Amino acid sequence: MNSVHSTAPTTASTASASAARWAGAASILQGLILFVPMIVLGGAINWPESLSDPADIALPRLLENEGAVRFGYIVYLVYSILFAVTMILLLRYAQSRAVIALGALIAGFAAVSALARSIGIVRWLVPAPELAEAYVATSNENERVAISVVFDSMNAYGGTIGEVLGVSIFAALSIGLLAIAVLRTRAFPRWIGAFGLIAALGVLATTVELAGEDASSLIFFGTTLVQLWFLAVGIWLLLRGSRQPRLAAGESVN
Repeated sequence: MNSVHSTAPTTASTASASAARWAGAASILQGLILFVPMIVLGGAINWPESLSDPADIALPRLLENEGAVRFGYIVYLVYSILFAVTMILLLRYAQSRAVIALGALIAGFAAVSALARSIGIVRWLVPAPELAEAYVATSNENERVAISVVFDSMNAYGGTIGEVLGVSIFAALSIGLLAIAVLRTRAFPRWIGAFGLIAALGVLATTVELAGEDASSLIFFGTTLVQLWFLAVGIWLLLRGSRQPRLAAGESVN
């Protein structure tokens, strides 16, 4: 009888361990993959400082380093989509341990964040290279002015969608709500919830850009906090996932 009654907890522990391993691996990847575009784009176009460069600097440089720019932004696109996947996997693990009332909002904000980021990134993969080719190909100053106006408008619009809406607002809301849910339910250790809330507030602080303030230092600070949070959560989950099968096996023996 004991072995029959132990089947349900053992199955639940195994499912929780599997969820922990998947969420942990995705979280670590999310924490590390950003270094690829930082290194590639940083070396090629001095990214992310170059995001505010005018057309006469940005477009010729983009064309000279088009291969590196495309590769860097494709990895950045993967990173942005992975954010939604990672947050949903973290939510899945949390819900395997406790009922998370904010689950739909957490997943929804993560998905909208990934979409907004992707819109912002795609501007560097399709329209920007075409504008760069047109800018370099012409010697007519009026045409270059017109191209510059289009580029500056596109860059400001795409940047607002990707960086402000995608990262500063929707990603911060997703992480912040998950942190609040963690603190309320203890689905993760309290330090993960507290760290996540601090990271979310750090990213949310970058919305001062909407008021015309320079947020470059805040962006670096907030992004660093978020990446460290993902790494810490991922390591904790992988360690927990490796322990749970042994605990489940112990339970079945008793």
